[in-house]
Amino acid sequence: MFPETVASNVFIPYLRKLLILELRRLGMSQTDIARLTGVTQAAVSKVLNKEYFHSEKVSGLDLAEQELKAVSKRIAKLLYNGNLNEAGYLANRYWWLVAASGDACKAHERYRWRKSECFICTKVVYPELDVSRGLVMADLERALLVLSSSEYFGFLIPEVMSNIAVAIPGAKSIYDVAAVPGRISRSKTNEVLYRRPEFGASRHLGGILLSINGKFRAVMNIRYDEVIRESLISMGISFKEFSSEDYPSANPAASAAADLLEKCPDCRALVDVGGTNIESVVYLFGNRAIEVANLAVSLGDLYYAVSVKYGKSLGNL
Repeated sequence: MFPETVASNVFIPYLRKLLILELRRLGMSQTDIARLTGVTQAAVSKVLNKEYFHSEKVSGLDLAEQELKAVSKRIAKLLYNGNLNEAGYLANRYWWLVAASGDACKAHERYRWRKSECFICTKVVYPELDVSRGLVMADLERALLVLSSSEYFGFLIPEVMSNIAVAIPGAKSIYDVAAVPGRISRSKTNEVLYRRPEFGASRHLGGILLSINGKFRAVMNIRYDEVIRESLISMGISFKEFSSEDYPSANPAASAAADLLEKCPDCRALVDVGGTNIESVVYLFGNRAIEVANLAVSLGDLYYAVSVKYGKSLGNL
């Protein structure tokens, strides 16, 4: 009956292997890695055999590769710098958000626990919320943790700042949509900054999701320029461009989304090319916040690589 069984038998062993690889990449000795990760030096040596490691998968957990890599790199860097408590908190918080968002259920079922009527993890993390809102909040907080762990996502934050929102199934008002109060910003050192999400925190993104009647339940805005455009094309992401000046309303992006996503059922992104005193931005859509966040992390990695390759300055972004 205990979800912790999944953590100890499935999640922790896999995360530990990622940490071993990353700590070694940072230049740490096998002895120190073994001490920090709680295994023997022989076990560390075995994991460092990449053929052995890559033959395994995270059994039963619905986790994207870029998500795990981003979080494990952040935890490893904290360990490397001696911030043990912060690293431990991050690892545990991430696990509980994975579990609370429903992505450990398949693994839990393998231990003969019934999935039906099971809301243990969600209620442990969010005892004050009903299950549907708890699932949304876990999904969103996990997405924010992944975005803040990414090395390059910060470069995608526009001047108007970013936000990410996700709606409960059948959302009727912006108070059924959770987002970050005050939006997502970045520091001078490219650290991603945000406040804890709340329901009703974004009329803008909430209005977009409500306008499309459940076609997607999550949306996020990022910067737009020629490198982003080429990155979207390179990743095979279908998108449509529009100008908010062509949709005169209180929320032009919501009006455009209702129109364009109907015409382009395969689109995962909409691009507001901007106008007079209007910054160009991309709206990324998905069924969950973590899905949109993982897409943004991949775009950030590609954006950085392309910018460096062609000598574009990232200093002023």
